Amino acid sequence: MKSYTGIAPRQFYIMTFGLTIGTSILVIPSGLAHTAREDAWIASLASLMINLIMVVLYLFIARLHPGRHLFEIHEAAFGKWPGKIISLLYLFYFFILTGTLLGDLGFFISSEIMPETPIEAIQIAFLFAAVMSASMGVIILARLGELLFPWVVFLFLILVLTLIPQIEWNHIKPVLEGGIRPVFQAGGQAAMFQELIVMMTFLPLVHKRSSGEKAFLWGTITGGAALLLIVLLSILILGIEQTENSTFPAFALAKTINIGNILQRVEGILITIWVLTFFIKISLLYLSILKGIQTVFRVKSPGHLIYPLAVLFLIIAWSTYINTVYVNNIIGTVWGKFAFLFLVLIPSLVYVTTLLKKVFFRKNV
Repeated sequence: MKSYTGIAPRQFYIMTFGLTIGTSILVIPSGLAHTAREDAWIASLASLMINLIMVVLYLFIARLHPGRHLFEIHEAAFGKWPGKIISLLYLFYFFILTGTLLGDLGFFISSEIMPETPIEAIQIAFLFAAVMSASMGVIILARLGELLFPWVVFLFLILVLTLIPQIEWNHIKPVLEGGIRPVFQAGGQAAMFQELIVMMTFLPLVHKRSSGEKAFLWGTITGGAALLLIVLLSILILGIEQTENSTFPAFALAKTINIGNILQRVEGILITIWVLTFFIKISLLYLSILKGIQTVFRVKSPGHLIYPLAVLFLIIAWSTYINTVYVNNIIGTVWGKFAFLFLVLIPSLVYVTTLLKKVFFRKNV
């Protein structure tokens, strides 16, 4: 029997969808509403378009470097040592991102669901699941995503359908009162929170290149569409003020569900969707970091680094996630520019450098 060592396109699609949703489903509506006000849903659409443009750039890069993952591409484009330095910068970015995600998880669970449980206990418990996922590898994660995805879709549909009766269309008026600039400003910043560059680590594992490219694009589109729907419902039901001032607007949105005083308090649906997609996102980051370390330092088997990395993630989470005011300030002023470097600027340099090298090589052949 032939062994299964790659990722099916549908599995890659599911992982892309999970990465796109990740923590964004909880925090994006508030940030968009703060900048774009009633036009937050248009800003979410702009964010989706920007993410699609970035994914197209990543796919162009992948075509120029067939069979190579993210960290191998850096060395191929810039040379051995400059490429390793770029890869180390990406590892730093992924480290900070993973620690911050753990901080988000701990704060949300401890503040909204289990206030008497220490935040450290929640983070350790969840990280233990991520350690198991990293130990088993991306192929097992892809199969697990296949099992979880139907439940994510089913629960998401229930959430949306039960919210429809509460819609107030007047909440999105006026449209474009502040002009188009706040919309693109908010959309550009929101696009920096999906981190789709992570999927470049796993794209070479997809069986067919063309099918993998389509899966990457469709995962981005459907994940972005789900976020757009949540932002739109937040504005239409909660109103702009509550959406902007809530720490987790989508969770507050789920709390409003009440059909005939029978179906209510179903916010557990949103929690389940978020935890499942969050697990996929943090597992992909974990595996990407392991692959990066293996490539940069030529480690034959990075499995022994899994537990030390888990400890490091906890230290980062406890050091960076001091309180929500501090984190929100960092996200609002620094994170977008920091992420832009890794999601747009460096990939653009990789693409241009590779094209120039190919043109120069042809001239000298």
